[in-house]
Amino acid sequence: MKIVTAVVNNVDFIEIQYYTLKKYFKGEYEFIVFNDAKDFPDFTNDGDVTIKNKIEELCSRLKIKCINIPNANHKLIKDPSTRTANSMNFILKYQMLNRDKYLLLDSDMFLVDYFDINKYSKYDCAVVLQSRNDYKINYFWNGIYYFDMLKMKNIKALNWNCSPGCDTGWMTQWWLLSQIKNDEIPKTDDLRLSGKDFHTENIYFMKHFWSCSWDRKELPETLNNNTKLIEFLENDIRNENNKFFCEIYDDVFLHYRAGGNWRGEGLHLHKKITQDLKEALI
Repeated sequence: MKIVTAVVNNVDFIEIQYYTLKKYFKGEYEFIVFNDAKDFPDFTNDGDVTIKNKIEELCSRLKIKCINIPNANHKLIKDPSTRTANSMNFILKYQMLNRDKYLLLDSDMFLVDYFDINKYSKYDCAVVLQSRNDYKINYFWNGIYYFDMLKMKNIKALNWNCSPGCDTGWMTQWWLLSQIKNDEIPKTDDLRLSGKDFHTENIYFMKHFWSCSWDRKELPETLNNNTKLIEFLENDIRNENNKFFCEIYDDVFLHYRAGGNWRGEGLHLHKKITQDLKEALI
């Protein structure tokens, strides 16, 4: 069992993931960091070319396996989705060459409650569904997924490439259609945490509360006593219309969201909010 993450610019995210996984993940696993930081000035690092080395140093100190993603071509590629697709395909190639059970977490995705991987392991995969064109195009979100590379069929059809009008993962629609008919795929709006399950025999569809669509009243019951987490969520300056900017997946995964600075807000903002998150979670 391997848990992997791709880190672009926030070294603190690694530390938070490391300790929350140790606290909440039930079972043995190997934690692997894919280092996607740039060693050249870029909008993702606010011109700080030392982040790549800082990630390597932290992983070495915590004894975490660190694999650098070749990303020199990102000097020419400015679209965040295309960059992400390239990096996700690099990780996918690693997974295909090193068959195992994989839980991938976005760099800003953190466990906030106890989680047993057996919830997913009875399936070939567990994914977050995305849709476009009035539900005619359905594909995977790259922020969190579980792939059992020992069980999944037709893995050569997996591809995280994007397309105009669709973001990272658009090409995963072809793998999905090889497993389930399009009219049998659930609608993304129905995959809300408070809704019913839509799992198939081999695909687990994760439910979640997406950004700025939920508030304190919908917090999963198991988190109601986590006062530090609730305080962080309520005081997040990114909240809109009294709705939480952060997201919750499958009741136990907190998604900080936009931690890769793809919205161009600047690392100074994320450093402040990340420190608040760090205090709340560890």
